[in-house]
Amino acid sequence: MSSWQQYVGVFLLAVVTSVASDNYKELTGNQVWKLNQEDEATVQQLVVDGLVDPLDHSGPSTSLRVTPETAGLVKEVLDQAGITYQVIVQDLARYLRVNDVIQRSQVRKELRAQTCTSSSCTAPLTDNYMTFDQMEYYLAQLNSHPRVSVSSIGKSIEGRDIWIVHINRSGCEGQEPIGMTPRFAYSAMKRRTVWLEGGIHAREWISPAVTLQIIHNITHDCSMGRGLEVYVVPMANPDGYVHTWTNNRLWRKNRRNNPDSSCDGVDLNRNWDFDYGVGASPHPCGETYRGTSAFSEPETQALREAMLQVNSTGTLQMVMAVHSYGQLLLYPYGGPASNPAPYKEKMENLGKLFVNTVNKVHDKTYKIMNANELYPASGTSQDWAKGILKAKYAYTLELRSKKTFVLKPDEILPTGQEVLEGLKMVFLALAREKNTQ
Repeated sequence: MSSWQQYVGVFLLAVVTSVASDNYKELTGNQVWKLNQEDEATVQQLVVDGLVDPLDHSGPSTSLRVTPETAGLVKEVLDQAGITYQVIVQDLARYLRVNDVIQRSQVRKELRAQTCTSSSCTAPLTDNYMTFDQMEYYLAQLNSHPRVSVSSIGKSIEGRDIWIVHINRSGCEGQEPIGMTPRFAYSAMKRRTVWLEGGIHAREWISPAVTLQIIHNITHDCSMGRGLEVYVVPMANPDGYVHTWTNNRLWRKNRRNNPDSSCDGVDLNRNWDFDYGVGASPHPCGETYRGTSAFSEPETQALREAMLQVNSTGTLQMVMAVHSYGQLLLYPYGGPASNPAPYKEKMENLGKLFVNTVNKVHDKTYKIMNANELYPASGTSQDWAKGILKAKYAYTLELRSKKTFVLKPDEILPTGQEVLEGLKMVFLALAREKNTQ
């Protein structure tokens, strides 16, 4: 079975039955081209030029999603480079719709009876992906917990809240819990802090699913994160996420209406002011479009201000951006800034502790590497956290799988379990460290 056939099979099984609207319609006429030769330089240039969307994220990109508008230019570039290819899917939307009808009954049988409504959502779903509304139901109920404060750090470009969850461990230690506040609840003491970010790329549904599991477990397990202040943004790109449920399951960016362009969206993980622009696309149609300037987007502005405020009241020990896919733990820098970043050995050692623990849980294989070794990626939250905030440890975690960022719902729970075990060991190591950067 080819890599793309496996991709399609996993994609179809991952379709959730609660999506009433056609979230394939924007893929009409899109094709999948399979390259017969590996040429990463040519593929990366096609990405920067906004012409293709690579579907291989854990190695050389040989499967490309090509739109009707760009097909002619892509063919011309490949011909000039001497790269041959096969069109293995003629119309991605039609292909997925036809097979979706066949797969829906099988998906229903696999799902258990977990529910999440506005009146009852005491835990994040682990047998199905949650809508953005359901995430908000859960966070609203979580806010009543004495060790938790849930606040909005700002609005998305379409006006949705970007929520942050602050989990204060002082309640576990017998101290006065911070409890609920309408805004941020920060300890006056200098404490080690950890920042986790999920959902910045809309199509990576497993990212918010896992970050919500992390929130739930840290909240209810006093042995996890003792001595740390933990801040989690489970959904950094709510507009894009909603769009993946209604129009385009493969949407990556936010929902910026780019002037003088027929293409919407900015890649929020290329919009940060550290090595901004290098290797990212200057074209609005590009999947890695960097925006008109660093921090041009309300989502990245909100994240920046929240991270600065968190770091102003305590030493920010670790930042981890949760993505998919590839089963990788990446450390800075992804762009051209002196590579690797300071504290390379310490970042590698802590990262090895994480991946070695993760790999034992369900016998998956994660590995650690410098982000630039995978592919150049500048203007990222990881690099900004290291280069500007001077966080001692900064990582990008690429979750399951090694073939696709669209996972079946039955992989939510085990993916969360392995990440939680890795974080337990990392948190313990951080709590024992001297509070220095």
